[in-house]
Amino acid sequence: MIFGACYYPEQWNPKDWDEDLKIMKEMGLSSVRLAEFAWGIMEPKEGKFDFSLFDAILKKIQEHGMTAILGTPTATFPPWLYKKFPEIVQVSKEGIVRGIGTRRQACFSSAAYKKATERIVTAMAKHFGNHPAVVGWQIDNEPGHEGSDVDYSPLALKNFRIWLKNKYKTLDSLNKRWGNVFWGVIYSDWSEIPLPAAHVASNFNPAMIQDYYRFQSDELVSYIHFQAEILRKYSKNKPLTTNLYPSPFLPVTDMSALFSKLDYVSWDNYPVWGNQQEPYPHPLVTATQQYSRGLKNIPYTVMEQFSGVQGHDTLGYLPPPGQIGLWLTQAIVNGANQIYFFRYRTARFGQEQLCYGILDHGKRKTTKYFELKETIQDIKEFAADIAESPYKAEVAILHDIENSRNYKHQPLSDGLKFAPVPFAQVGYDIELATWFAGTNVLNVNSHSLPVHVDYDWSKYKVLTLPLYTMFDPLVVEKLKKYVANGGTLVLGYRAGIKDKDHWMVEEPVPGVFSEMAGVEVFQFEAPATDKVGIRMGFLPLKGSKFCEILEPTTAKVIARYKDSKKFYSGKPAITVNTYGKGKVYYVGTSLTPESFILLYRKILKEAGVRFGFLGASIERHHREGKQYNYEITMNHSPRYKLAGLSILKPFGYKIKRIPK
Repeated sequence: MIFGACYYPEQWNPKDWDEDLKIMKEMGLSSVRLAEFAWGIMEPKEGKFDFSLFDAILKKIQEHGMTAILGTPTATFPPWLYKKFPEIVQVSKEGIVRGIGTRRQACFSSAAYKKATERIVTAMAKHFGNHPAVVGWQIDNEPGHEGSDVDYSPLALKNFRIWLKNKYKTLDSLNKRWGNVFWGVIYSDWSEIPLPAAHVASNFNPAMIQDYYRFQSDELVSYIHFQAEILRKYSKNKPLTTNLYPSPFLPVTDMSALFSKLDYVSWDNYPVWGNQQEPYPHPLVTATQQYSRGLKNIPYTVMEQFSGVQGHDTLGYLPPPGQIGLWLTQAIVNGANQIYFFRYRTARFGQEQLCYGILDHGKRKTTKYFELKETIQDIKEFAADIAESPYKAEVAILHDIENSRNYKHQPLSDGLKFAPVPFAQVGYDIELATWFAGTNVLNVNSHSLPVHVDYDWSKYKVLTLPLYTMFDPLVVEKLKKYVANGGTLVLGYRAGIKDKDHWMVEEPVPGVFSEMAGVEVFQFEAPATDKVGIRMGFLPLKGSKFCEILEPTTAKVIARYKDSKKFYSGKPAITVNTYGKGKVYYVGTSLTPESFILLYRKILKEAGVRFGFLGASIERHHREGKQYNYEITMNHSPRYKLAGLSILKPFGYKIKRIPK
């Protein structure tokens, strides 16, 4: 188990370095992340390299018996590069040029930018690739964040047309598959095709937007893989990663494809950020951690772990004593085997002088320092024991990048739209997290997996699949076999009704799943955020966002709408159908988290999965280590809580050893 910190020696006087590293080691840290924003330092002029600063700090790191992960510095670039090639920057959907002075402004469709990237990454790899203190590489930094996953520049338009030509071969094929006969938007030359940028009223063809998102994903994935090839060539046997960021489906990038040529997944863990007045609910944080772990189904790294109040322009919530230590513990419990705190010391200048680290702007040791030091000392044996062990689970939630993209531009309901900042449309994320929360609050180990990756589903007793509107026939067949062989599938509303070309199927909802689910849908509405009453036996539930009126064919009704304001009160809302040796539950609405808990109690019990409710703020996991098995119970409340026979202090945790 590795504990480290993000360190920026270029922002401090060299006389500080030894003291900084000494303080880190005293805290229990053994590694640092370096250089992810240092392109202008290492290549101050085109083709002229100066690695002296990082040679010096790596020498110090080695002398202190520590290690380093190096970042390729391509998330920002030097002003001289922009001056020479002004076309290498992105353009926003609204037409704003992402000029120099900020970050993530690079156009991934730019040949000039790719050539400049090749030059700096090759030089770094040759110079540092075999350094004994360097234990790995982080490619770029949070690629695709802050809206940089979509680009509306002239170069993007040029490459989009090439991408479309490679995919469709002929305009006749493109016109037919997009359905361009609708509104008569029939292209007769590739040069006529625009980008689906800002518009006045009616949107662009959804098939076109979907392809544009696929193209943008391919551009970014190709760019990261391009860097990986260079590093593999000149830096042998050094593992490669890049760092993701909240929220899981904020970008349009296929992250499972992106990590297919990298060694492990990294993620940046900020349970609260900016002007938020309270943290994200703990099931959302766990869902995101399981998403990160599940992309490769192996232990993951937290490349930036929250250590102090964070923000660029405004600040908000201050974590009470114990909470940052609990967040650290939660990340490890969910499968992290490396933790790098962001950051060691808070910058005194620049755009992130409000992003507080372990230390504040001075060198005085803070309460954060001592809390994290104490937590590391308390959990290090447990963390080391489970670090490389699989996180075992009998339940998994399946997610799909194609449907995440689809729901960004065609969310169906105002209840499935949420944009906390202009570049983020995360309604899909919230819906997936809500489904995940049902099992998490019942303290069932649960995985989060990409639906199109070839994982073995037979080891799971229950699979849940929300918002799978756009279907892949291969996935549908795999799900049929899973259920027929005895598995339990929990299927969400609007499932299976749109093919990958964005054409709606002719069959009633749930389309290709109708036989499995034993139900058909002909009427529905989108009540947005309004709550609709439902009754499951004697238990009251609540739905919202979308309500389908189910008509069972072979399915059994287990819940009905019960709302005097709705004409469909009394009609089926949730059903279960036997298919082969297994079962398919069909949920015709978006349940509230509390309602999902009640539904999952029934589903898990019938599937033979053990669960236990200890309260809305209590989270329990079970892990297997090399020496012991463990039961870990965490209290996400600011109050003392009873969890079984244990009393947990505010933001406290208990790690129970169980002999093998």
